[in-house]
Amino acid sequence: MRKVRRSTPLYVAGLVASGLVVGRLLPPLTVRLDGTSPPVPGWAAAIVLLCGAIAVGALAWGTWQNLHRDKRVYSAEHAIRILALAKAAVLVGGVFTGGYAGYALAYLGSSTELGELRLWRSAAAAGAALLLLIAALVLEWTCRLPSDDDEEKSAPSDADPSPA
Repeated sequence: MRKVRRSTPLYVAGLVASGLVVGRLLPPLTVRLDGTSPPVPGWAAAIVLLCGAIAVGALAWGTWQNLHRDKRVYSAEHAIRILALAKAAVLVGGVFTGGYAGYALAYLGSSTELGELRLWRSAAAAGAALLLLIAALVLEWTCRLPSDDDEEKSAPSDADPSPA
């Protein structure tokens, strides 16, 4: 069985960069193909992503308290579900952060009212997606269990090092 590794900074940067490229290229491509750019659906995208960030952050806080502070043990199935949720939230948070940020960059110099509205809505959604990404990375970090070497280092020694 392969050991699951935490998301590397390069992986997260790749997710954000790929979303940024797609989000930046989406408005010009859709205008060329369809004649109009797709609108950001109100503030709903930002609100949904923010609610997801709050939920994942609360799960990270509870997981940290249970595993690291209270030293409780999770079943293997429960731990795998939490880790899978963390991995999925990293993926969604990274791609949506880049996608909405790229979409906002497409309208950065816009002087029209609709362009400014798209800029602010997509910037808010990018901020909420960034919060989701951070909460997911924290959840992934809290799933890390201490190794046997870490426990030996943190455990106090029974032997008195001073001579008697």
